[in-house]
Amino acid sequence: MSVALVTGGGGGIGAAICARLAALGHAVVVADLDLDAAERVAKEVGGTAVRTDVADPADNAAMVAHAVAAHGSLDVVVLAAGIQSDVPPDPGIDPARYRRALGVNLDGVVFGVDAALPALPAGGQVVVVASLAALGPEQANPVYALTKAAAVAYVRAMSTPLAPRGVRINAVCPGFTDTPFLGITARLLRKQKMPLLSPDEVAAAVETVVTGSGTGEAWALVPGRPAQRYEFPDLPVGLHADGTEIVLKPFMSAK
Repeated sequence: MSVALVTGGGGGIGAAICARLAALGHAVVVADLDLDAAERVAKEVGGTAVRTDVADPADNAAMVAHAVAAHGSLDVVVLAAGIQSDVPPDPGIDPARYRRALGVNLDGVVFGVDAALPALPAGGQVVVVASLAALGPEQANPVYALTKAAAVAYVRAMSTPLAPRGVRINAVCPGFTDTPFLGITARLLRKQKMPLLSPDEVAAAVETVVTGSGTGEAWALVPGRPAQRYEFPDLPVGLHADGTEIVLKPFMSAK
């Protein structure tokens, strides 16, 4: 049986992803800072739970070790843990809130990937739940957008070095989703008659990626449409002094 691990799995989008993966036949490890919530979801999906602070490298290593010890292997890792930055665009940034946002939303991706890779076999994969804010400007929440854009950039950059190992890595970028995560924003959006995604719709997008074959991709998700692979624009091509185009080839660091 394939084994899937989901961070932030104790509620909202993460819980919906756990249910979707269980329905696909995966044994599910529910990782969350709130162990009680993780255990509730694990009971619902027939999986196991582990308390994890994704900002802590040791906790990331422990959750992977738990998955392997409890289920014998690890095949799919969905890094869905996230928090609001609570850092407005006004001057006078709060360093503690800023660091916490980076710790969960960005370090949780980097540390999660790093911890999972030794356990993932050829054919294994990582899915990062980012945000539509990674693909377009989010003026009201720039620090949150920063963390999600960086996560998508990391996914794209890591896809090439992971390819020889047979490990895929992709990102899902949903728009506003109807969970407690939105806080007061949900009420404001409803007042404007703005449709919201459901957690199940985000979970369905994750399923699209998990059952696909691509790597290094970002999938955008908005209300009323299925998930769509986002097409990044081509970079400008530099020129040599003689006017010929500069060709850059991907390179790997030597070990």
